[in-house]
Amino acid sequence: MMKDISTVYKKEIRSILKDRTILLMCIILPFAIMFMEGFLMSAMNDTENEEKTYNAYYMNASEEMAAALKAIGFSDKQVEKQTTIDQIKNKEAEMLVIFPDNFAIDPEGANIPNIEIYYNSSNTESLKVRDKISTLLDTLRPEVFTINADTSITYDLGDEDYQAKNLIASMVPGLLVMTIIYGIMALASNIIAGDKESNFLNTVLITPVSRSSVAIGKALAVMTAAGISAISAFAGLAYLMSTFNKMLGEYAVTYAATDYILTFVVIICEAFALVGLILIISTLAKTARSAQTLSVIPIMILFLGSFLTSNAGMDAMLSKVGTTNYLIPMWNATYLTKNILLTGVSTSDILMTCAINIVFGILCLGIVSHLFNNEKIVNE
Repeated sequence: MMKDISTVYKKEIRSILKDRTILLMCIILPFAIMFMEGFLMSAMNDTENEEKTYNAYYMNASEEMAAALKAIGFSDKQVEKQTTIDQIKNKEAEMLVIFPDNFAIDPEGANIPNIEIYYNSSNTESLKVRDKISTLLDTLRPEVFTINADTSITYDLGDEDYQAKNLIASMVPGLLVMTIIYGIMALASNIIAGDKESNFLNTVLITPVSRSSVAIGKALAVMTAAGISAISAFAGLAYLMSTFNKMLGEYAVTYAATDYILTFVVIICEAFALVGLILIISTLAKTARSAQTLSVIPIMILFLGSFLTSNAGMDAMLSKVGTTNYLIPMWNATYLTKNILLTGVSTSDILMTCAINIVFGILCLGIVSHLFNNEKIVNE
C-alpha cells in the first residue's frame, strides 16, 4: 500500500510542479500577502507621523501659542472669521481657533479665558486637528493637582508589553491561516473534483492501485503544498513583525525562536485539519466549481473564529469556556496561537491542540478513503 501511496503522491507532486499557477499560489502568494500587509501598515504609519500643514487657522494667539499651533500643523495665514467658519462647514478648512484679546493663563483660576474652537465632526481631517489641539491645550491648563508625578515609581502594575502583544496576537493568527489556506484552497478543492469532472478519476479508480492509496496520496500532496505555503507565509511574517515593531517604537516586543516554532507547528496542524475537510468537500462535489464554492464555507467559519479571538470583548467569555477551547478542531489552533503570542501556554495545551487537529485530519482522510471505495463517486 505504501508503494501505491508513494506512486500517487509523486504523480500529484509532479503535476503541482508543472503548474505555474499552483506554484504562484503556494509559494509567492503567501509571502506577498504578508509582505504587502507589512508594507501598507508601514506606509500608513509613515503618513500619519509625517509633518503636515492643515487648513487650520488661529486668531489673537500670543507668540508662544502661535508657535505651538504651527508645530502641530496650523497655518499662520490671516483669515476672516465668518468666511473661515463657512469653509469649515463646507469641509474646505479644518479648524478655526479664536483666542480672547490679551489671552493669558491665570494659574489661580480666578479669570478663566474662553477659547472658541470651530471644527467639523463629519470631516476626518478636522477631527485629527481637534485631537492635536486638545492634547496641546490640556498641557496648558492650570494645575490643580498632579497624577503619578514621581517618575521613579512604576504605577502600571500590568505587563508593560501587553498592549503591543495584544495587537500582534489579535492579528497574526488569523492572517497566517487565511494566507496559507488561500494559497492551497484551489488545489485542495480541485485535486479530486477536477479529476472527477474531467473523467480522469474513472481511469484512476479502475487501475490496480487501491482507492485508499489514491485518496491518501492526493491528500499528502496537498499537505506538502500547505507546508510550502506555511514556510512562505512565515518568511513574510518576518517582515511584518519588523513593521509592527517599527510602528510600536519604544513598545516594540520580541519573541523567542520557540514561540515562532510553536506557532508554525500549531498552524500546520490546523491547516492539515482544514485540508482534510476541504478534501471531503472535493470528493463529494461533482464539479471543480462547486467544490471551490463549498470550500469557502469552512474557511469563512474559520475566519469568523479568528475574528472572535481578536475581539477583546470575547476574552472573558472564552476564558470561562476554558479547556474546551482546545477540544474544537481548527478553532483551538487559532485560540492557542493568540495565547502563544500574548501570554504563553502550557505544554499540555499545545499537545492537546495538535493532537485534536491531527486526529480530525486523519478522520477526514478516512472519510475521503471511504468515499473513494464507494462506486457512487464515479461519474456515470
